Amino acid sequence: MRVRTTVALALLVGLAGCGSTGDPDDDAPPTAPTSSTSAPTGEPSRTGGSADDPEVAEPVEHVLDWKNTGVPPGARYVRGPEWEALGSRGDSTVDLARDGDSVGIAAGPGRTVSEVLMSAAWAVVVRQDKAETRPSEVDVVDLATGKKSTLVGPTPASGGSWALVDGDLYYPTYGDDRAYCLATSALADSNGEDGWCAPSRTGWSGLTASEHGIGMMTFDDARPVACRTLTVLDASGVPQPVTGPAECLGWDVAATADGAIWSEVPKPRRQEEATFHASAGDGFFDLGPGATGSLVPCGDSVFFVRDPQTPDEPARLMRWTPDHTLEIAYETTSRGNAFIAEPVCGGGVLSISAMGEQGDEQVWASVA
Repeated sequence: MRVRTTVALALLVGLAGCGSTGDPDDDAPPTAPTSSTSAPTGEPSRTGGSADDPEVAEPVEHVLDWKNTGVPPGARYVRGPEWEALGSRGDSTVDLARDGDSVGIAAGPGRTVSEVLMSAAWAVVVRQDKAETRPSEVDVVDLATGKKSTLVGPTPASGGSWALVDGDLYYPTYGDDRAYCLATSALADSNGEDGWCAPSRTGWSGLTASEHGIGMMTFDDARPVACRTLTVLDASGVPQPVTGPAECLGWDVAATADGAIWSEVPKPRRQEEATFHASAGDGFFDLGPGATGSLVPCGDSVFFVRDPQTPDEPARLMRWTPDHTLEIAYETTSRGNAFIAEPVCGGGVLSISAMGEQGDEQVWASVA
């Protein structure tokens, strides 16, 4: 399972020599309001404030119906509506299974399983070269039949950021003069093509995908700190900046039905700590603190992790709903020393691993 350093590593892969962190002061992290299937609240959708004075979204508790996965916490695990995928220790194999069906995939010599993606109809397993000198190899499984095939499309780069929505796969490839490009593959049609390529001395990472759009972070090679821009692909597949994020400070981004949700990192030396924000139409919201690398669209909502803000608080999984409500969808039993790994969505089913002094667990829940 990926941890929240994934995006930081991808920045280095996507742009060799990208700017290092700067030297802001290291004050304490921002505090949070202490206060989810999203059920109707009986309240009208909030309209938000201005970009300069966003409405503060106070979280309400609405815990999802979580079920134990039956596998050890921390193991690579993705669950969909019918299938589940379980990776071995060391990421040498992945087993996909449902009642009566199973598909086994081995990483192969010199390779490791770097990504396992799942939608309701497809599963994608990426096998990365450990030395990162050869392109990644990709297996595609049609979940209706259990048939395994090889990805059709532009040759994948080694590593990088991948995203799957329905039957469309988005992944990194190289174009002319080693430009870092975004490729797409329509899995049902076995049809892949090159897309947008980052201009010289820039890169991209942090792909997110949902029915509402494809989000990504782009960045330059400015020193000492790279300038990051949060974008969503337009109809022609070109990333367009999202309205709202502070210049150069954005990190995560995902499209929503009427706007976007994103994070900003105010202190470059603390890249794991962010503040989250959302837009809806002409309105803007302050969603409070969260962890970079944890933003995941799933079902009708977008989720992110909030680490404990005090020694007495749990780690929480936060949910931004279509009704512009911020919900607490899960919280750990442990307080203070607690951690939730990056959530994983498979066709509207969310899986998380939670660790803490009071015990670890890996659970899943369906999202409306």
